[in-house]
Amino acid sequence: MPIRAKLTLLTVATLSVILASVGGFLLVRLRADLIHGVDQNLDTRAAQISLGLGDGCGGEFQDVSDSSLVGLPQGESGAQFLSVRGVVLESSGDQIAERALIEESALADAVSGSHVRQTLVLGSDRESFRILAVALPSGSCRGVIVVGTSLDEVGRSVHRLAVLMLIGGPVAMLLAAAGGWLLATRALRPVARMTLEASEIDANRLDERVQVPAQTDELRRLAETLNTMLDRVQTGVEQKRRFVADASHELRTPLAVMSAELDVTLRDPSLDQRARATLQSAREEITRMSSVVENLLELARVDEGRLTLDIGEVDLADVAARVAAETHSLSRDKSLEVVLACERAPIRGDVERLVRAVANLLGNAVKYSPAGASIEITTQAVRGESILRVSDHGPGIPASMQTTIFDRFVRVDDSRSGQTGGSGLGLAIAREIVEAHGGRIWVESTEGAGSSFSLALPTA
Repeated sequence: MPIRAKLTLLTVATLSVILASVGGFLLVRLRADLIHGVDQNLDTRAAQISLGLGDGCGGEFQDVSDSSLVGLPQGESGAQFLSVRGVVLESSGDQIAERALIEESALADAVSGSHVRQTLVLGSDRESFRILAVALPSGSCRGVIVVGTSLDEVGRSVHRLAVLMLIGGPVAMLLAAAGGWLLATRALRPVARMTLEASEIDANRLDERVQVPAQTDELRRLAETLNTMLDRVQTGVEQKRRFVADASHELRTPLAVMSAELDVTLRDPSLDQRARATLQSAREEITRMSSVVENLLELARVDEGRLTLDIGEVDLADVAARVAAETHSLSRDKSLEVVLACERAPIRGDVERLVRAVANLLGNAVKYSPAGASIEITTQAVRGESILRVSDHGPGIPASMQTTIFDRFVRVDDSRSGQTGGSGLGLAIAREIVEAHGGRIWVESTEGAGSSFSLALPTA
């Protein structure tokens, strides 16, 4: 999951917990405050009734209670005068007051002087009422004043707030999600930019660096760390390239000397067959090693920007014929037939390097073609491009490797490298030479049905 999505979900989850906690607290607090207001109102009404009764009880309760209940909801409030035994002596207001509103235990507490407050569900419609029971002060007639009022308005107020929170909560979370997404996108934009810049830096662009943000924060430290890492990578790659170039230069001379000495020795007619075979095998290995060294030198020149081209008029048909002649011995050893089907394909380029590139393509086809098979080389000029194609009937290349087959040291099957003698450099060098000429190179292959390597250069 992207970081932006994680941050957005975390923001929404945090806000949800906060809204739920605050909403629950507000609902509980609102209900408690409203009930407290109801209790204060009931205290006032009970005090008015007690004060209005004065020293007598008879005939005055109805008038006093009716006037005291004016401040409470009409039809949902009631008052009653109970004896100490719980008998309703007089009542007024809602019909619920016609029966005793409190139980014996609460009545006993009220008679003993306590203010008894209860929330009861009363009536046929099972409505919640808040009840207050107080004993008449000393000097008055003995009894208990009970005042009650409906909590329906309290419930409606709490319900309205809950509905508003249920509507506003999701809206707030949607807004928070949108805001969190935008903020995360904005905050991570420098990271996305640095990621893109870093992904575009390859082995040929190690001198480039990630742009460092102006702000002094974690993103700046990240960019500086990436640039420091790129410095180390560049230093290591340059040291490796220098070592490869130096080693290749140092190996050329001894390999050339050994090759010359072996050539001279092989001309001696007095050599017996066993010694001649051994020396010829050594000569082939030296030739193969020399080819690897030359490939490494060519890549070193490319890496150092020293691949210069001796441009002239070239025909790819002539290049194909020359390469086929020079590799005749290799194809003959495997009984391979190299078939030329070449049309005129003029270009401007470096003939020696083009010969090297095509030789690498043909050598690759020879290595992987089965004995007795044929290899076709075709050239043609099509729509402003001169195209050379080398097709074989070998094992083919898996689709997963066709995009990386021209990378350095890549082999289709590493386990066969010892048999085929491939170093994984031939195709890479062919690509570098073709691209240096402003052309392109590609492969078309079906696993088990052979491969076709093509290069296209601008027609002269």
